[in-house]
Amino acid sequence: MVTLKHVPHGTSVLTYDAVAKTLTVEIKLVGLAPSSSHPAHIHAGSCAHQGAVDYPLNAVMADATGVADSKTTVSSIKEGGIPDSTWYVNVHNGPGLSPDVQFQPLVCGDVANASKATSVTVQMLEGPTPPPGSVDETAMGTATLTIVNGALQVVITASGLAPSGSHAAHIHMGSCESQGAVVHPLSSVVADATGKGTSTTTVPSVTSIPSGTWYVNVHRSTLLTTQTDFDPIICGDVVPGS
Repeated sequence: MVTLKHVPHGTSVLTYDAVAKTLTVEIKLVGLAPSSSHPAHIHAGSCAHQGAVDYPLNAVMADATGVADSKTTVSSIKEGGIPDSTWYVNVHNGPGLSPDVQFQPLVCGDVANASKATSVTVQMLEGPTPPPGSVDETAMGTATLTIVNGALQVVITASGLAPSGSHAAHIHMGSCESQGAVVHPLSSVVADATGKGTSTTTVPSVTSIPSGTWYVNVHRSTLLTTQTDFDPIICGDVVPGS
């Protein structure tokens, strides 16, 4: 059984130069839509209680495998350092900030600096605590892959989806952390009014399930014509025993 979890995830490292009074922010993420662009900011507040933008950051740009490494230097930090519990780093769905679906937090991390350190690593692993109206980014689920009579059967179950929404799904070559091309399209995951969704697909003429070279990806939409629609909302690597 493959566990389907929120993507992307990663870290952000904030480093303060007390002499120059500058802040360097480096964001490293995996699991983004390949070749996608995402606005990023330091906000006031926390992921659970989101506030206004304090400092804009350079856009997070993913490569062809969905991996990103973005660095920004911010001048004239008014706090005089990295504060504790009053900032969070936010990466948005993008590629812009409007309409609301593009502004929604894609991944988020609270800044905790009780020791007043000059360098702080922010874990951005679990996805944001979404504000009212944010959907799909807290989804989770499972995919079961079995060989039945010379065919591959894939059963996906998920929860936390947008109510009554539909989501394209595929088996891809690669992994959630280094994404590749579609190997097998799967039936769309269709959610009910409570946000629980299922799909069952039978792929003929498949006699074995490779280990370490496939991953299962569920996307925000069935359209897949824009970065926002293609956004991988949950993903899971096919490993031994899946």
